[in-house]
Amino acid sequence: MTYTIEVEQQPRQPYVAVRTTVRMADIGQHMGLLFGQLFGWLEANSVTPIGPPWARYLGVGPEEVEFEVGVPVAALVEASSPIIAGIRPATTVAKTLYVGPYDGMEAAYTAVTEWLGENGKVVTGAMWEVYETDPEREPDPAKWRTWVHFPI
Repeated sequence: MTYTIEVEQQPRQPYVAVRTTVRMADIGQHMGLLFGQLFGWLEANSVTPIGPPWARYLGVGPEEVEFEVGVPVAALVEASSPIIAGIRPATTVAKTLYVGPYDGMEAAYTAVTEWLGENGKVVTGAMWEVYETDPEREPDPAKWRTWVHFPI
């Protein structure tokens, strides 16, 4: 598959999220649990997301990964543990669209990383994925759309 890399300015964005550190092998299982916890909190607190959910990778080691899953919201809200609220600052990103099952995303990451090197760009923060497709509404993983973002 050929990946098109786009560069865009993303505005400052309030969000709510939940964060954890897990073994790399367990990330998929924990991501599902965290999204369940997050969406339960959103419903219980009458907070409506204004865009698709995302996962941001804060620290990736050889065996563990620290990450958070979240959603954009219209304004900063008050959250209680384990839910956190924050504002992602405005940033420029290099991004590409990956279509397919989550376990095949490595090629999209490689494409962006190679583009960054070829264009003299440096990653300036934690990268994130935006999940355009809800797997509960689209059961065919071949149709899942995920945007991979690298802040530059």
